[in-house]
Amino acid sequence: MEQIREFLINNCTFVVWGITLLEVILTIILFMDHSKKHDPMILCMAFLGVGLCFDALIIGFGGMIMTPILPLVSRLRFILHGMCVPLNLAICGYAIPLYPKPQRAVWVLTALLMIAGVASGVCRVLEQRELGDVIRFVSAGDKSSWPEIVNTVLSYGTVIPVIITGIYVLIKNKTPHIFFAGALMFVFAALGPATGNTDLIFVISMFGELFMLLFYLIYEKRNIE
Repeated sequence: MEQIREFLINNCTFVVWGITLLEVILTIILFMDHSKKHDPMILCMAFLGVGLCFDALIIGFGGMIMTPILPLVSRLRFILHGMCVPLNLAICGYAIPLYPKPQRAVWVLTALLMIAGVASGVCRVLEQRELGDVIRFVSAGDKSSWPEIVNTVLSYGTVIPVIITGIYVLIKNKTPHIFFAGALMFVFAALGPATGNTDLIFVISMFGELFMLLFYLIYEKRNIE
């Protein structure tokens, strides 16, 4: 594990940019597929990809962005992240699939969480940190503060439903991709703290985000006409 840690620290920028490039490619493919299939589930996946790509781009460009600008775009990164992550709930509704009325209820919940996510991004306390040659702004607020609680709810409260939905879809349709999308996102998000590498959680969790987008893409390719 120590060798992996040293590799990630010494090559952090290359790893971030590699993941960013792959996420951009996956997101573009999702938008292209939506233009052909016109399915709302694919559109939700694509906009989720936009949020993840912007997040990765700001981290990748962090060392090149002027100091007065970096806090502003970093704030926007948190706002966009809070806005896009709840789309996982809408994706779950389409994957089951729910009847129109329950799906509308899911969209109401999704919209409320998106508003909460935006508010959390606006109000979170940020501070600058450096790891290797990566410079970024991170959350520095008290974990008991409401912006941090909202962030935790969004981070885990939207991934766990994906895992549960994935299990349902796996049993019903013998399709494992939704489950893999949620499970790998959860595993990589928890891997940093579990191994004592909390300073690397941002880059380790990016692997989970990449796998989530990848398995969402595989799902729509194989299951949405």
